[in-house]
Amino acid sequence: MWRWDRWGTVDYDGPAVGQAQVIRRLSGSMARGAALVGGLTSLVCVGVATVLQGLPGLYGSGLGGLLATGSALLTPALMLRTTHLEPGSVMLASFGGLATKAIVLLIALFTVGDATALHRTSLAVTLLAVFVATTAAEAWAGSKLKILIGSEPGSSSA
Repeated sequence: MWRWDRWGTVDYDGPAVGQAQVIRRLSGSMARGAALVGGLTSLVCVGVATVLQGLPGLYGSGLGGLLATGSALLTPALMLRTTHLEPGSVMLASFGGLATKAIVLLIALFTVGDATALHRTSLAVTLLAVFVATTAAEAWAGSKLKILIGSEPGSSSA
């Protein structure tokens, strides 16, 4: 049985056993944490930008929050897709997700940031704040996971 903790991550009763179970739990916990923290950070940024800049601030920070929170789910999705591969491949997918997320956010900032309806600073600040917050939430979710190190039950290796 599992239960939610106050940060939206799942705390399972028992430790994760085996690489596939560890990766599934880790990616699920990372996705939930990033979505919750990304959504809350986005709402704060949207509120502040709307008060300070009006509708352009709302549109800029709203788009920034949507892009950054959506791209934060890329890393857990890539990790989930590599569950059956070697641990090095999972680590590479995790790093690739982080690097791709940063590149996507930079491309969005420099291509969409020139739109007249958007406040570019609101877009940039929201992208950065949500990027940092979701990355920290993903790291925190990984540190909360209980992992049993050793061979999987029923395997022939000792």
